[in-house]
Amino acid sequence: MMTIRQAVLRSGIVLALAGVTYGMCTAFPNAADAAQAGMVLRLPETTDKYVSRLVPPSKEEEEWLPSDTGLLKRRYYPRSSSSQEEALRRSLLASLILSGNDRRSLHRPQVCLEAAGWTIWKKTPTTIKVEGKEPFEVMDYSIRRQDKQADGSMKESRAHYVYWWIGKSTTTSSDFRRVWITVVDNIFRNINNVWGYPSVTTFVDLKEGAIGEESEAAEVDASERAMDFIQLHAPMFQKSLGAEELTDPSADADSSNA
Repeated sequence: MMTIRQAVLRSGIVLALAGVTYGMCTAFPNAADAAQAGMVLRLPETTDKYVSRLVPPSKEEEEWLPSDTGLLKRRYYPRSSSSQEEALRRSLLASLILSGNDRRSLHRPQVCLEAAGWTIWKKTPTTIKVEGKEPFEVMDYSIRRQDKQADGSMKESRAHYVYWWIGKSTTTSSDFRRVWITVVDNIFRNINNVWGYPSVTTFVDLKEGAIGEESEAAEVDASERAMDFIQLHAPMFQKSLGAEELTDPSADADSSNA
């Protein structure tokens, strides 16, 4: 049975916690109601190296993503390709996701990759340098998947999936750091980040039976194609690199800067 002394002690603890909570709320008001984004939904339609087409949201994206989530995807095909098959093998998929008020649109990339059957073999943080701007870090996932062929056989596909997070005034390649920045900015800086989530996927153009140095060279080539695209075109959608807010939300968000 609780004694009077224990009851007084517990009451004191509750009052103390209430006082701390009130003090924190007074010292650090709620994060700004106006959400602030560091990314715009804009990708080039054509570039010196590529032509592209819009990619509609997948059935899963339509089901999983809240209605106010911003989404823009384009697949880019090399102009120099000698055949449709080569163009597809060396194509590049760029995707921009901009969170809405519902934070369910934000998730670790592993969720979608694993759902699509990909296995992450290697994770490599890589620094991107854009002339005249602060370098930023992206995460390069080397991924693999077994795909069923028309004859019923299985063939391994390899790709590089490169992504990073863009906040109001910061970027990070770390999923944990993105969450930490969100908490700190909300409590201490009165900032409500609307996170942008760009990603670029390139397939490894691996010749049949390639091993050793030839296989490694194909891996490096796929990664470099993704990094080159980011370095050249991230300034089109990342505000810290010079991207400007869309003046007319109904305007074509894909206008080329090539």
